[in-house]
Amino acid sequence: MRDFLLIRLLLIVVFGIVLIPEAIARKKKKIDAEAVPVTLYLNKIVSQSKSSIVKGYLRSAIVNDPTFFEVSETPQGERIRYISEDIDSLIVMDKLKYVKRKCKNIGFMAGKPKIRWVRIEYEGNGIDVYSAFFVIQNRVNNITTVSREMYYYFSIDKDIAIFTSRQYLSAPYVIGTPAVNRTQMAYYFCKIYDYPEFALRIKAKEFEDMMSVVKSWETEYGDRPVKRVAGKIENDQLGVQNSIAVVSGTESASWKRVKNEVVFPQYMRTMQIGIAPDIAPWSRKIKHGGNGYKIDIPPIGIYSDICFLDFSKLGSIGYLFGATYSKYSYNWEWDNGYGPKTKATSCNRFDICAGLSWHLTLCHNFEFYARLMMDLNMTGNRTIDCESGEKMIAESNMDTSVSGIAIAGLRYYFCKKVGVYVESGYDIGYVSGGFSFRF
Repeated sequence: MRDFLLIRLLLIVVFGIVLIPEAIARKKKKIDAEAVPVTLYLNKIVSQSKSSIVKGYLRSAIVNDPTFFEVSETPQGERIRYISEDIDSLIVMDKLKYVKRKCKNIGFMAGKPKIRWVRIEYEGNGIDVYSAFFVIQNRVNNITTVSREMYYYFSIDKDIAIFTSRQYLSAPYVIGTPAVNRTQMAYYFCKIYDYPEFALRIKAKEFEDMMSVVKSWETEYGDRPVKRVAGKIENDQLGVQNSIAVVSGTESASWKRVKNEVVFPQYMRTMQIGIAPDIAPWSRKIKHGGNGYKIDIPPIGIYSDICFLDFSKLGSIGYLFGATYSKYSYNWEWDNGYGPKTKATSCNRFDICAGLSWHLTLCHNFEFYARLMMDLNMTGNRTIDCESGEKMIAESNMDTSVSGIAIAGLRYYFCKKVGVYVESGYDIGYVSGGFSFRF
């Protein structure tokens, strides 16, 4: 009966390891199916020894000032990560161009100017328009709300790009022409640049949308010298757009430049199968001061690990679960008043584990990882009398316990999807190794 219970538990865990990650993998494939063509233009520092143009499929989001871009040769191929400092610009779907621009907010959003990735909405005669898409999460009174916002920036005469309008989106795409934020735009043309008459026309609702404002200013003032309000724009912000790519490209980067592929990126799934040479002393359950310990089947484990958070050079976090089977035996003496008798106990040990893992890429295809898990252990004990061979019912039972596991390891993929690993720590076995597969 106990053996049947162990078999059922083993089947449940095996199905969980296979089916649950498969559901995650289907979600990943759905995301992969949405991969869009992209062209990266690398800066001169990187392209000295490499091609300056990279074509492939974009596998990461251009949202909230990304620090890197993941690109693959095929929609579901191997991802290669390029850091922001190495890229001058990129074109998505052959028409949407993204560049780095130094942007500044004004009013209640004022702050230090920062370099951010923006989309070119319009490049005209004296005035340019950029947009940046943000997903913003707010928590008030234990209620979390998520909003999608498109920020628009104006840049006159290649000066610093200044925030002029914001649009809340119900979908990840802008439908129609952006509306006019009359107060913000009037402030821009009156308080930062010296066009008070034009600002009054904006307030009087002469223009229907944002691009009407831009093209009207361009028609009337685009060919004239720019009139700036003294003290509102610093000298290092004048004409800064022409050199911002060079400034960004010369920044020092602590993360490896170009082709710094993360071994365990978001949505990656690994399956590892391994073995430990022996059960660690702290994991052995031996009663009655037994002796003659012998390992019959060393710990054989199968684990599935799925990444759900990726912090680039700071590593990635995954959740994992798995199972381990092992068998050991030992002898002990029992004296019922008629002299000592030798008993033999064999133990079938089955462990179910679940927890979190942290992975840090050391170099291409080589990573360090650490795990914290909770372990549910079930040990089936079967004791017999060595002289008579009879089973001792009172000593044959099923023991269960819960404990923690903390391990660290190294993993190297010698080909695209297959690798080897070795790990050690407070575990069922003090050291283990085997093969790892990633999907």
